[in-house]
Amino acid sequence: MVCKECCARQRLPPLACDPLFHGPASPCVLVPTRAGLTAGSAGTVIICPGGNYEFLSPLEGQPVVDWLAASGIASVVLRYRLLPRFSIEDSLDDLEQAVRCVRQMRSGPVAAIGFSAGGHLIASLGLRANGALLDGQCLIYPAVVIRRDDCDFHNRTGRSGFPSRAQALLRGNDALMGGPGFAAPPTFMVASTVDGCCAPAEHTDPYARELKARGIPCKYLRRDFGDHGFGLEGGWTEACVKWLRARGFGRRLPS
Repeated sequence: MVCKECCARQRLPPLACDPLFHGPASPCVLVPTRAGLTAGSAGTVIICPGGNYEFLSPLEGQPVVDWLAASGIASVVLRYRLLPRFSIEDSLDDLEQAVRCVRQMRSGPVAAIGFSAGGHLIASLGLRANGALLDGQCLIYPAVVIRRDDCDFHNRTGRSGFPSRAQALLRGNDALMGGPGFAAPPTFMVASTVDGCCAPAEHTDPYARELKARGIPCKYLRRDFGDHGFGLEGGWTEACVKWLRARGFGRRLPS
């Protein structure tokens, strides 16, 4: 995923060679060059970094690869297309194609883990695919619903042409809150009670209730993990690995 020189110097690559910051108009499944595709193990997790659909956070890319690899679970990182040039439908196309590519690359189940906007993207794929494309989803401080004022980019930035694509994010709100079209695969979800951006009462609580009402397996961790963007901190990762392993991820393949 990054050059060997950068890997030797630091945990994260500098922007000059971080693929999450280059080629934003070119969606790509980034196969890590260190750890990543754990040899001899089943299943793959597709990592979807957050970033408000405007950028991709490096803290939700390579560190997540390293964490999963240390647990014997293979992963790839998705560089999906972003606003303002592209729409949610383009981002969903990228994730859907990534799932199909990973299934061709490796054996075993396929799940996706998304942070913030990446969580919204994965949950939205559940709607599009009627919950059937992924074997599981991990939503970490996800923005399950998009507020209308979040899409009022024109007033805040003055960039013409931006609002129409941003407002397309609103289309799935009713379904994600349990309206017609709600669908999801088995879900692991993490929310912080002090999240000032994606408060559980507005985002994850209603989603968790709907999963339970429909009999969709859900593991929901809800406590003070810190403010939005806590990444791998807070003590949720061990439970996530346990959840993934119970679904066949990291299982050793016959030699």
